[in-house]
Amino acid sequence: MNLKEAELLFQAGALEVPVIKQHDAGEGWTVTLAGRHKLNPVLETARGQVRIFKRLDAAVGVLFETGFSEARIAR
Repeated sequence: MNLKEAELLFQAGALEVPVIKQHDAGEGWTVTLAGRHKLNPVLETARGQVRIFKRLDAAVGVLFETGFSEARIAR
């Protein structure tokens, strides 16, 4: 799902607490947005590829801008 879809689902109350995970070999961070939807739960770029954040604070910042007030960090 892309960021716009995530914003709409968040406003509809269809998303759970986001989970931020380290990407392969520590080369960045990915965001998973599970909930009541049938979309791919991983946050994607506009072109449909997995969005990889270089820094953890950038991933958290995007989630907070979307409206989330909390996020979980997983290894």
